[in-house]
Amino acid sequence: MITLNYKATAFIKRLAFFAACNLFDALILFQGNGIRVQTALIAIYRWALYTPKYGDLQMFLVFGFFWDAIYNLPFGFNSFLALATFIALSTQKRYLQVNHQYMRWLVFLGVLLLANQFEYVMHFFISQQIVLSIKLIFSLLTTFSIYPLVFKALQYYD
Repeated sequence: MITLNYKATAFIKRLAFFAACNLFDALILFQGNGIRVQTALIAIYRWALYTPKYGDLQMFLVFGFFWDAIYNLPFGFNSFLALATFIALSTQKRYLQVNHQYMRWLVFLGVLLLANQFEYVMHFFISQQIVLSIKLIFSLLTTFSIYPLVFKALQYYD
């Protein structure tokens, strides 16, 4: 019989949740409507600010490669974005941690906007074009609106 220690079991649970977030994002993206819901960014936000012992950099690296394959980008692009977001949030934790739920939501809105701006600047450096559309704004609003549900689900898993 195989017995797993608590740390390995907790890692497998977080990996399964993060994989489910990425699968949900991929299923919505492959519907063909161009909307990208960034539930993985919500998980990175929570793990960086409120449960830092659960932020596994290897997990972000692997799923970054997954998104690079989906978007047909150079390998390491999304991994770099996820790791940079996690490190930026971890280093600015004392300024970004708040106790009230609505303030957390507003801080996440700022993180969402900054992370997407950084991503589009990186896209500009690679492909020399930025595509702005109503779908981008709708994607940001959708991610912002499902934040409380994913955040509460993460509290259940942590």
